[in-house]
Amino acid sequence: MDKYDYLILDIIQEHKQSQHGSINLASLEHTFWKRIEKDDSLSIGDARVGERITNLFLKGMIQIKDGYSLSKKGREEISYQLQ
Repeated sequence: MDKYDYLILDIIQEHKQSQHGSINLASLEHTFWKRIEKDDSLSIGDARVGERITNLFLKGMIQIKDGYSLSKKGREEISYQLQ
């Protein structure tokens, strides 16, 4: 897991907290690219958002039920990263 993976988890978590629901793929990708553009430490060339979302799903960090949301494992990982 790297900063891009944590960025995706953070976007999903923030959407859940503010909108009280799952985020759709278009919104997730849009927010991801907007954050990368604003952060000089992130590179667009390294992002590969679709591949990262797939890998996070396969690792059990996110789940897909009417959009994307964090799994229990994903919530634990993001809370551990924030400490």
